[in-house]
Amino acid sequence: MRNNINEDTTDVLLTDSLLLGNLIKETINLPTIAFQNITNSYCILKEIENTNITNITFILRVPQCNQNLDYIIRRLFRDLLPLGYTLDTKIIKNYKDFFDEDFNVNYTLNKTA
Repeated sequence: MRNNINEDTTDVLLTDSLLLGNLIKETINLPTIAFQNITNSYCILKEIENTNITNITFILRVPQCNQNLDYIIRRLFRDLLPLGYTLDTKIIKNYKDFFDEDFNVNYTLNKTA
């Protein structure tokens, strides 16, 4: 699912949950890419080609965080970092976190495995 993205878009929220992607679309309507299953970085690159996207924030929910974060860092972000993308991770505890004022506070990915 791709939402609110055009050739001038520079920032995008990325998630591996269609439910979370639809929630982002309905609540804050920021540029979003939601996958049912991210298998490699080329899935992401294909979705952002022909755009000016340079900043990618990966959104995870806490219950899924431990399962997905290690995979995402090692398999997906590892290939995107050398290409010059700025990558951040935002972990939410509850879906209501989208309505909090500090939702846009990101957790920077400092090191990849």
